[in-house]
Amino acid sequence: MKYLITGGSGLIGSEITKLLLKKNEDVNWLTSSKKNKIGVKSFNWNIYTNQIDENCFQDVDVIIHLAGAGIADKKWSANRKKELIDSRIKSTQLLFETLNLRQNKPKSIICASAIGIYKNQNDDLLNETSEIGNDFLANLTNQWENEVNKFENIGIRVVKIRTGIVLSKDAGYLKSVAAPAKYGLAAALGNGKMITSWIHITDMANLFLFAAKNEKMQGVYNAVAPNPVTNYEMTKQIAKALNRPFFLPNIPAFILKLVFGEMASVIFMSQNITSKKTEETGFKFEYLKIKDALEDIYKK
Repeated sequence: MKYLITGGSGLIGSEITKLLLKKNEDVNWLTSSKKNKIGVKSFNWNIYTNQIDENCFQDVDVIIHLAGAGIADKKWSANRKKELIDSRIKSTQLLFETLNLRQNKPKSIICASAIGIYKNQNDDLLNETSEIGNDFLANLTNQWENEVNKFENIGIRVVKIRTGIVLSKDAGYLKSVAAPAKYGLAAALGNGKMITSWIHITDMANLFLFAAKNEKMQGVYNAVAPNPVTNYEMTKQIAKALNRPFFLPNIPAFILKLVFGEMASVIFMSQNITSKKTEETGFKFEYLKIKDALEDIYKK
C-alpha cells in the first residue's frame, strides 16, 4: 500500500512513518514546511491559499490525516484558538475539495480526532456514542469530524481515531506536564482524581495502520488503552519509572488555572473511556497497564 500522511513530522506522524519505513512501504508527506525525511517523498500545501501539490496523491491508497496545531502547546488566546481551528478544518476542506475533482481517489482516509469531544462526566464509562461536550475542545473536535465525514460522499472510507493522552518520551504529555518528575518534583494535579485515558505511542501508531488495512473498520474508534488511571496514579507511576521520589502535595487547581488559563480545562478533564469497540475489531494493544507502558518508554 502507498500512504499519504499529513502532519507526518508530528508526534504520531513520526512514529507511523518510522513503522512504515521499517516495512518498506511507500510514504508521502504533505507538509507546509520544508521538513524532509530520508525515505519519504515530501509535497507542499498551503491551507490558507488553497494550494496543494496534487502529485502527492499519485497511486496513494490511504490518507492518514493528522494535520493540526498542538492543543496543549500554547495558551488559548483568540489567535491561538483560530490557529487550532484553521489547521484542522481548512486542511480537511482542502483535501476534500481537491479529491472531489479527481477521478482517481484513495480508498480510505484515517483521520485523527480526540476524546476531548466527549462531555466531561467524571467516572462514567464513555463509549463512541456518548454525549458530546459543549466546550471549545469538544466543539472543535466535533467540527473536525463533521468535515472528514464528507469524504464518504465521494466514495472514500472514513475512520476517525479519537486519541487519548499519547505517552511518548519525545513529546506530548510526558515531555511537558510530567517533566518535573525527572527532577524529583512529581506532583498530582488538582485533586488528583481525574481519570486519564492514555495510550502508548507504539499502540497509537499501530492502530492507525491497523485501521488503514482493515477495510471493515468505518466510523469512530477510541484510541485508549483498556486500563485508564487517575492523575494521581499516573504521576506516581511516572515517578516510579524514573526512579524519582513522589512526596510533594498536589498542585492546587487555582494555580494551574492561573498558569494555563482556559487551556487548564484539558488538565481537569476526567474521562473514563472504553476501548471495547476498538478491541472488537481484532486490534491487540501491546501495552495494557500504565506501569508497563512507562517502563518501556523510560528504558529507551
